[in-house]
Amino acid sequence: MIRPSTVLWAVSVVVVGFAMFQVKYEVMQQESQLARIHRQIAESREAVRVLNAEWSFLTQPARLESLAHRYLDLAPIGTAQLGTIAAIPLRATGAQAAPPAPAILPVPAAPPSSAPSARAASAQLATFTPSAQR
Repeated sequence: MIRPSTVLWAVSVVVVGFAMFQVKYEVMQQESQLARIHRQIAESREAVRVLNAEWSFLTQPARLESLAHRYLDLAPIGTAQLGTIAAIPLRATGAQAAPPAPAILPVPAAPPSSAPSARAASAQLATFTPSAQR
């Protein structure tokens, strides 16, 4: 006859074996997920290296200078575009509000052309007035 303790031990061995089986496959699943995450990290690092190399190429000063000359048609600011010190309003004393700042200096309109010229760009800058008065 089988003793009750033998049945108890047999059941406990089966339960422990099943639990070990479950733990083993859970660990294998976690290891495969960890390997997948490591691959994604390596791919992301490689992508960052490629983007850094591309950024270094795109921001080379010589390349930017050639693109600026080719597409922007910029010119240095002329002295006629600058205002005088007398055109700057004095600071208001007390609670008085400062009068609105006048436009710097009007620049004659540029002749019409198909490409934007430096004179047209400077005319836009010369008529700039700040929106917020301090």
